[in-house]
This record gives sequence, structure tokens and C-alpha cells, in this order.
Amino acid sequence: MPLSQYGLSISVYLISIMIAIGGVVLGLGYALNEKKMKEFGKKELLESIINGVIVGSIFVLFTNNGIVTTAINQATLANGTVMKCSGFMANNTAICLAYNYLASPVPYTYKGVERYSVLSTATTTITDLLLLNGILGMIAGVKIDLGIVTFSFSYVISPIINELQYIVKLLGTVDIVAVVQASILDFVAVCVLTVLLPTGIILRTFYPTRKLGGFIMALSIGLYVVLPMSYVLDVNITNSYPTYINQTSISSISASATSLKDSVFGAEAQYNATSNSTNSRGILQSINSGVSFITNGITGIINSLLNSLAYLIVYSFILPIFSLIITGISVRELSVMLGSEAFFGRFNIL
Repeated sequence: MPLSQYGLSISVYLISIMIAIGGVVLGLGYALNEKKMKEFGKKELLESIINGVIVGSIFVLFTNNGIVTTAINQATLANGTVMKCSGFMANNTAICLAYNYLASPVPYTYKGVERYSVLSTATTTITDLLLLNGILGMIAGVKIDLGIVTFSFSYVISPIINELQYIVKLLGTVDIVAVVQASILDFVAVCVLTVLLPTGIILRTFYPTRKLGGFIMALSIGLYVVLPMSYVLDVNITNSYPTYINQTSISSISASATSLKDSVFGAEAQYNATSNSTNSRGILQSINSGVSFITNGITGIINSLLNSLAYLIVYSFILPIFSLIITGISVRELSVMLGSEAFFGRFNIL
């Protein structure tokens, strides 16, 4: 229910009070023939009537079968769309879809295409890469003394570890950004219609805080309607592009690296027991071949990861910036319509 039970009641009471005050001031102005009192009374009556129309419009537009709610549902719930909505998000399917797009722990389906959220994709990949990184780190730490020279795997493995750690850091940043955006949407779903919008209406009722109230109302509508609908546009854009990271290949390489690790530790123990034996040298050659196999496989995985990471950065950074720009422009224009001004400083260029 828009405005919540108490917000709607308070708004109606305050508007009624301001209509009464405006009527009294207008009557006194005519009785005392005071021009300023007449103008003030007329203005307050007009503003109170406008506030009443706004409250009624909001109630009609944002109820379960309201015009805005119906439009949001039609744009969001396309054919073949399946997603999990909980709590207040169930009242706004656009917010629900945006949350699923960013941080849902389970896959969702949009227009018949099953997808994983940005957070789920990045987190699963981080877990697999950390496991692979740990195994490779153990292999890199092995050194075998051949007498004249010391055989070490770190020269081959360390560059790969550094590259994997760099990818993990980027994926961690993607995770944080996705969680922050999902938390904002959660706040919007819970607080905008029940707290922020009623506050704006109440502030707009009084003369000294009218402009501030108009801005808060514009901000509320922008956050509740424009922001989630811009995410629906983002989902439509991303629905044709992959976010799939080949977890099977990473798991396969991790299994091969685990097998190689066991072989390396076994060879180290055998070499120490039979120092400089021909058999041990043959084992080292076999291990070296295994290292080559692992490094070649990881090269392909890193290329795939970087490609998928580029998509995740677009999904979690670039497209949300586009959404914020659209929302900012909408809030500014709505503020003007509600008799206020949205101050964005240097961002007024928008």
C-alpha cells in the first residue's frame, strides 16, 4: 500500500489542516482588506489542493492494480520470466528483477534464458580460483636440489599465481559493487513508499519546507520507478550476452594441479631418498611435462576469465552508471514539476 497506513493518514490530516489555515487567512484578508493576506491564503489553498491531488494520484498509481504498478509488471514479467521475490520487493517486480540480476543466490530466468546473478558468478569463480591458487602455491614452493643446480617450480608457476590473484581482486571488487547496489534496491523497496515519500509530502505541505518536500518526493519516485526500470533495461541488454564462466574447466585444471602436486611431493621424497638416481631424474622429467600441461591449460582459462570479467565489469559498473544518470535526470525534471529544484552541482550538465 503506497504511503503506508500512517503516512496516508498523516498526509490527509495535514492537507486538511493547511486547507483550513489557507481558508482562514484568505477570509481574514478579505475582512481586513489585506492584499498580502489574500495572496498568501489563495496560494496556500492552491498548494494544499495540489498536495491533495498528488496524494490521491500516488495512491491510485501505486496500488496493486494501479497504472504504474501494472506498467512495471508488464515491462518486467515478460514471457518465460521466473524469479524469486521476497518481502517488500514482491510489490515492485522491477526491483525484484534488478535484485536478481545483481545478487540473487539462485539462478533466475528472463525471457526464457536462465542466468546467474553478477554476485553469484563472481563469488563462485573466486572460490574456484582460490583453490587453484593454493594448489599452485604449494607446487611453486617445492625445490629439489640436483647438486649442481636447484630445480624450482616457482619460476614457472609464480607468474600464473600473480595473474590469478589479480583476477581474484577484480572479481572481489565486482562482488562489493553488486552487493552495494543490491542493498540500495533493498532500501528502496522497504523505505521509499513507506517513509521517504510520506516525508516529502508532509514537508511539501508546509510553506518553509515546500521546495525540500518537492525534491524528496521527486527523489522517491525516481528511486522507486525510474531506477529499477532502468535496471530492467540493463537486463534486456545483457540477456543477449554471456556471463558464463567455464567452472568445469577450472575444476578440471584444479584436479590436474592436485595430481601434479602429489607427484611433485612424492618425487621430492623419492629424490631425497635416492639422491641423483637415474630413476629420480626420469620422474622430474615427467613432472616437468605435467607442469607444461597445467600451464598451457591455465593460459586458456585466464583468457576466458579475462573475457568474462570484462562482461561482469560492464554489468556491475558501466550499465549501473547509465541507470544512475537516467534516474538523476528524471529526479531533476520531476523536482521542477513539483515546484522544487534538484541541485547536482557540476552534474547539472545532465
